[in-house]
Formats: sequence, structure tokens, C-alpha cells
Amino acid sequence: MSYNLAFRAGGDDLDPGSVYTRLNDEQRVDMVGRDRVLRLFAEDLPGWTWDGQFLRPPGSDPEGTPAYDVSIGEQLVEFIGYKFRGEHANEIIGAMHSLGYRLYDPQILERFA
Repeated sequence: MSYNLAFRAGGDDLDPGSVYTRLNDEQRVDMVGRDRVLRLFAEDLPGWTWDGQFLRPPGSDPEGTPAYDVSIGEQLVEFIGYKFRGEHANEIIGAMHSLGYRLYDPQILERFA
């Protein structure tokens, strides 16, 4: 089972569900800083490993789970988590929040502060 966490900057006064759809259709909202996100992986998630596609928490099997398949676009950063625990998701959410990017949970159609 997987779980999707989506982060974007700005657009706080917009409907989060329609913005998520627009972003997936490559319509412009606000830009995400790819370099900032990659620096965050190295600096704010100690012990985590990043191989250019998968972000893995400390103690993960290098070829298995738990793992997050990460897509860093121009406007949206998505993490698809496989067999992760809640504390792992909370670490990612906290780190992304430190960049000013807010979580949108497409499973429940809600954006969080």
C-alpha cells in the first residue's frame, strides 16, 4: 500500500483540490525550489538516504522499504510512501514546512498549514 504526500508553495487562498489538478496538468501557480528541496534532504533529514528517486529513512533496506518515491517538479513536490511509519511522514512534513511548503493530502482532499 502506498500513500501520497504533495507539497507546493503559495496559493493559500485557492481551492487546494483544483490547484492540485491544475498542477498535474502543468498549469502555473507558484514555483518550487528544486535546489532547496535537495539541500533539505541532506541537511534536515539526518541519516536519510537519497538516490535521485527514492528517499529512505534510517535503517531502511537500500533496495526495499520503507521508501518514498520522490518527484520534484517546478511547482509540486510529491512523495509516494511505501510501507512507511507515521514518524517518517511527520519528519518529511516538518522538513518541507520549514521551506514554507504546505502539505496537500490528495487522499482526503485537504491542505494543511
